[in-house]
Amino acid sequence: MTRVAIPELDPTAIFDVTVEDGHFSGIRPVAERTADDTGTPELWPGYVETHAHLGLPANFDDSLEDPRIAALQYLYSGVTHVVDMFGFPLVQDVWERGREESALPYPELVHCGYAATAMTNAAGLTGHGVEFPAPVHMIATETDLEHAIRSNVERGGTFLKVMFTDGTEQPGSRVKFSRLSRRVLEFCARIAAERGVTAVIDCNTLQETRWAYECGFRLFAHTVRDRTLDAADWKEFEGARFVSTLAGLRPMIMTGDEFASEYGREGFAETQDVRNLEFVKGIEKPFGIEYGCQDTRTAALADMRRNALATLREGKLLIGTDSGNTGAYHGYSLLSELDLLRGDDDSLDAALRRQATVGGRRYFDELSGVGHATDPLGVGARATYNLHAPGRPLSALPLSTVVGGVPIDRPTVVRAIAGLRAAGTDRRVES
Repeated sequence: MTRVAIPELDPTAIFDVTVEDGHFSGIRPVAERTADDTGTPELWPGYVETHAHLGLPANFDDSLEDPRIAALQYLYSGVTHVVDMFGFPLVQDVWERGREESALPYPELVHCGYAATAMTNAAGLTGHGVEFPAPVHMIATETDLEHAIRSNVERGGTFLKVMFTDGTEQPGSRVKFSRLSRRVLEFCARIAAERGVTAVIDCNTLQETRWAYECGFRLFAHTVRDRTLDAADWKEFEGARFVSTLAGLRPMIMTGDEFASEYGREGFAETQDVRNLEFVKGIEKPFGIEYGCQDTRTAALADMRRNALATLREGKLLIGTDSGNTGAYHGYSLLSELDLLRGDDDSLDAALRRQATVGGRRYFDELSGVGHATDPLGVGARATYNLHAPGRPLSALPLSTVVGGVPIDRPTVVRAIAGLRAAGTDRRVES
């Protein structure tokens, strides 16, 4: 491979890159890259989805697609690493069988096992997560958590996902779920640290985030959504990192025209269930209006984006979608997330691409428990990368995707997805 830019290594240089046995064997600067260069493709590591749910139904008919299809949907969009935050053991056997049988490489995957949440409270509310089809561990004692960690490790889980939110999104919005007590939150953080297990926590509000941070949590599955944090607020969260997840919330407030535009990019009809396109054509008003949460959800998304961009400036933003929630699709929505974060500010392009690739990969390695972050662009590293055309929208598909030195042919991916559907996999797992 000759004449590529690698902005992460040196934005002012053009490189020649060689690959042998699926690994980078040479990365050599050979020329200067000028400011007006618009034709040299950029090489970046593969995209990393830092917040997905393979065990939740993204389709509007509330059905769960075959996980082998989800793997190919990620591959098509240039996503080479996936963090599953909820219930991967539910689909593990099918995913692994698909990997063994596939002629195409699969994305690398790290998962938590099953998430931990609160018990039912005196008001009859269950902890967040119980409402979904994937199982969760309900935690009240240290023994409960010890069992959860042990059983998750047996299922291949390498990190702990703690659900800690009562479901409120803006001041005054209703409480939906029970919430772990301060005592339980403290021993969750302590026991995870004692066992050497990285812990990620699911919070909505500033107060929930404060409590979790005070108890020792530093990785947050979402950005704060009930207010835009100011400088004093940010001082409280030194060392914390947050996942963006705008794409998972936005479908609630979208109009029919917005759905048509969002799902009209290249890649949706090729990889996703087209029955979803037919469904959104019939949407007359946003679900937020129907369910009385349009204003609060709109405000929540605005707060989340502003808070995400504040962490982007500090290099502490992780790009993730919450895919698996209705209307947020595996692979496709990661590219949507980048556009939602960018808005009209093209000065954010390089930073967002960096956090979606290099930053995400470091996070993936951390959750994998490998003990150190690998350099995805070093000589000797596995040759897994995307080539991008400079100046195209962040939501555009990569020019090409290579996994372990194997170029991914998108038409082959499309045929493989169609073959799985034709074989009966689109009867799917009803949730």
